[in-house]
Amino acid sequence: MLLLLLTAAAQAATLTGYAELPADTFIPGPTSGKFIKATNGRQPPFINQQPVQGFSAVVKGDDDSYFVLSDNGFGARDNSSDYLLSIYQVHPEFRTSKGGTGTIRVSNIIQLSDPETYLPYPVARTDRQLTGADLDPESFRRLADGSFWIGEELNPSLVHFDSSGTLLAPPYKLKGLNSEGNPSNAPANLPRSRGFEGMAISPDGKWLYPMLEGSLEDGSTGKQAGLNIYTFNTHEKVFVNKDAGSESFRYLLDKGATAIGDFTMFSNTGGLVIERDSGERDKALLKKVYRVDLEQMDEAGFLRKTLVADLLEINDPHDLDQDGNALFSFPFWTIEGLVVLNSTTLGIVNDNNYPKGQARDNTGTQPDNNEFILIEVDPFWD
Repeated sequence: MLLLLLTAAAQAATLTGYAELPADTFIPGPTSGKFIKATNGRQPPFINQQPVQGFSAVVKGDDDSYFVLSDNGFGARDNSSDYLLSIYQVHPEFRTSKGGTGTIRVSNIIQLSDPETYLPYPVARTDRQLTGADLDPESFRRLADGSFWIGEELNPSLVHFDSSGTLLAPPYKLKGLNSEGNPSNAPANLPRSRGFEGMAISPDGKWLYPMLEGSLEDGSTGKQAGLNIYTFNTHEKVFVNKDAGSESFRYLLDKGATAIGDFTMFSNTGGLVIERDSGERDKALLKKVYRVDLEQMDEAGFLRKTLVADLLEINDPHDLDQDGNALFSFPFWTIEGLVVLNSTTLGIVNDNNYPKGQARDNTGTQPDNNEFILIEVDPFWD
């Protein structure tokens, strides 16, 4: 038993960097939050302001910067038509064992728009700036030309924006993939908000691997329920899969997990996946990072998984979050951003669901901040 405990302790991740953006961070813009209720002491609407919140993905930028993708606003199409979708360029000054303020600076705001009317359905604003009623951006990748590919959940598809946030083409749809409540009103075979939650990219930028958050509702295949991963060619701008039922890879969640948070590649075949349950604070039981390899399947045809980090049990010997504890936990309901910095260092951000998140506070008066952490793990590639 002692040997097992020592082994578990040796495998635990260590917090090496911590930074946070206060929950109540706003930028000037149209009044937002008109369709949500007061929560955690925050009284909407937010007059002439837009909250900088809800980070659903992260990619490394130049120098010390990162790009983070805003989620769809306040959680649903019908309450987010006044929330402008954006990509934020941020600069965390991580608090480490050597110092650092632990703050995050927002330096650039890229607002998403569709001036050429490529979206095949009406949008909320006449100026064609896109809102959370138009798209639900959950994953993204940045190409060498500065453009962004975004994985979308409302109408599961891939959407391509230039570096300024302008939509370049109609959504790239996979035949037979439609979620409940999609704007096109097509017959659904996927629950609401279970579209492309994670999306990895090959190191050369040619292949995107969008991954569903939910299982297709089609019992005719005879397959065990799992999450489909597809393949998209960014050069030819086409899915290699003929339809939604002809996935490239399949991923099986742990018992108790309800969703994945992100999917990223660190080599041509090696990738990492965040799995999570739907609990927060003391109800959070499963928040983990797994390693997969696109060339390794189990006997049932799912990608083999190897645990890399348990995000609820992280060593914090330098108390970088300044809570007086040598152990650190990341017990957020939605943990949706994962970036690989090297073979032993991961960057992870939460989606704070402003103003609803309550992973850190139990008084009902303080919504969660946006936290950005660096963790050191055992080497996961040579």
